Amino acid sequence: MATCGGFGGAKEATAEEQAILESVKGEVEAHLGKTFSVFQAISYTTQVVAGVNYIIKTKCDDIVAHIKIAKPLPHTNKPPFMMAVDANHTEDSPINPI
Repeated sequence: MATCGGFGGAKEATAEEQAILESVKGEVEAHLGKTFSVFQAISYTTQVVAGVNYIIKTKCDDIVAHIKIAKPLPHTNKPPFMMAVDANHTEDSPINPI
Protein backbone atom coordinates (compact mmCIF):
# COMPACT_ATOMS: atom_id res chain seq x y z
CA MET A 1 0.00 0.00 0.00
CA ALA A 2 1.05 3.56 -0.59
CA THR A 3 1.68 6.12 2.07
CA CYS A 4 -1.29 8.35 2.78
CA GLY A 5 -1.63 10.96 0.05
CA GLY A 6 0.93 9.62 -2.45
CA PHE A 7 1.10 6.77 -4.94
CA GLY A 8 3.40 3.89 -4.06
CA GLY A 9 5.64 1.80 -6.31
CA ALA A 10 4.19 -0.39 -9.05
CA LYS A 11 3.35 -4.00 -8.19
CA GLU A 12 2.32 -6.99 -10.28
CA ALA A 13 -1.46 -7.19 -10.55
CA THR A 14 -3.29 -10.00 -8.75
CA ALA A 15 -6.82 -11.38 -8.93
CA GLU A 16 -7.94 -8.58 -6.57
CA GLU A 17 -6.84 -5.81 -8.97
CA GLN A 18 -8.29 -7.74 -11.93
CA ALA A 19 -11.68 -7.85 -10.15
CA ILE A 20 -11.54 -4.09 -9.47
CA LEU A 21 -10.61 -3.50 -13.11
CA GLU A 22 -13.45 -5.72 -14.39
CA SER A 23 -15.93 -3.74 -12.29
CA VAL A 24 -15.23 -0.61 -14.41
CA LYS A 25 -14.80 -2.29 -17.82
CA GLY A 26 -18.06 -0.85 -19.16
CA GLU A 27 -17.05 2.69 -18.12
CA VAL A 28 -13.65 2.32 -19.81
CA GLU A 29 -15.18 0.92 -23.00
CA ALA A 30 -17.72 3.76 -23.11
CA HIS A 31 -14.96 6.34 -22.52
CA LEU A 32 -12.74 4.93 -25.29
CA GLY A 33 -15.62 4.08 -27.64
CA LYS A 34 -14.46 0.46 -28.03
CA THR A 35 -15.22 -2.97 -26.65
CA PHE A 36 -12.35 -5.22 -25.60
CA SER A 37 -12.05 -9.00 -25.66
CA VAL A 38 -8.76 -8.74 -23.74
CA PHE A 39 -8.98 -6.59 -20.59
CA GLN A 40 -6.14 -7.72 -18.35
CA ALA A 41 -4.49 -5.99 -15.39
CA ILE A 42 -0.69 -6.02 -15.78
CA SER A 43 0.51 -3.93 -12.83
CA TYR A 44 -0.83 -1.29 -10.47
CA THR A 45 -0.07 1.38 -7.92
CA THR A 46 -2.26 2.71 -5.12
CA GLN A 47 -2.92 5.95 -3.27
CA VAL A 48 -4.60 5.91 0.13
CA VAL A 49 -7.16 8.70 0.45
CA ALA A 50 -10.77 8.47 1.67
CA GLY A 51 -10.70 4.96 0.21
CA VAL A 52 -8.05 3.81 -2.25
CA ASN A 53 -7.21 5.13 -5.70
CA TYR A 54 -5.66 2.68 -8.14
CA ILE A 55 -3.85 3.23 -11.40
CA ILE A 56 -3.89 -0.09 -13.20
CA LYS A 57 -1.79 -0.69 -16.30
CA THR A 58 -4.14 -2.67 -18.52
CA LYS A 59 -3.82 -4.68 -21.72
CA CYS A 60 -6.90 -3.73 -23.78
CA ASP A 61 -6.67 -5.85 -26.95
CA ASP A 62 -3.92 -4.11 -28.96
CA ILE A 63 -3.43 -1.08 -26.69
CA VAL A 64 -2.07 -0.54 -23.19
CA ALA A 65 -3.98 1.92 -21.00
CA HIS A 66 -3.43 3.33 -17.53
CA ILE A 67 -6.80 3.40 -15.79
CA LYS A 68 -7.36 5.40 -12.60
CA ILE A 69 -10.04 3.86 -10.38
CA ALA A 70 -11.41 5.04 -7.05
CA LYS A 71 -12.46 2.39 -4.54
CA PRO A 72 -14.54 4.11 -1.83
CA LEU A 73 -14.35 3.07 1.81
CA PRO A 74 -16.41 -0.07 2.58
CA HIS A 75 -18.94 1.71 4.85
CA THR A 76 -20.12 3.82 1.87
CA ASN A 77 -21.41 0.70 0.08
CA LYS A 78 -20.34 2.33 -3.21
CA PRO A 79 -18.62 0.31 -5.95
CA PRO A 80 -15.30 1.25 -7.55
CA PHE A 81 -15.55 3.80 -10.36
CA MET A 82 -13.32 5.02 -13.19
CA MET A 83 -11.73 8.43 -12.71
CA ALA A 84 -9.47 8.70 -15.80
CA VAL A 85 -8.00 6.74 -18.69
CA ASP A 86 -4.73 7.36 -20.52
CA ALA A 87 -4.54 4.98 -23.50
CA ASN A 88 -1.16 6.04 -24.92
CA HIS A 89 1.18 3.52 -23.28
CA THR A 90 3.24 0.41 -23.89
CA GLU A 91 3.77 -2.56 -21.60
CA ASP A 92 7.14 -0.99 -20.66
CA SER A 93 5.69 2.43 -19.72
CA PRO A 94 6.09 3.34 -16.04
CA ILE A 95 2.88 4.04 -14.16
CA ASN A 96 2.62 7.78 -13.49
CA PRO A 97 -0.26 9.62 -11.78
CA ILE A 98 -3.02 10.69 -14.18
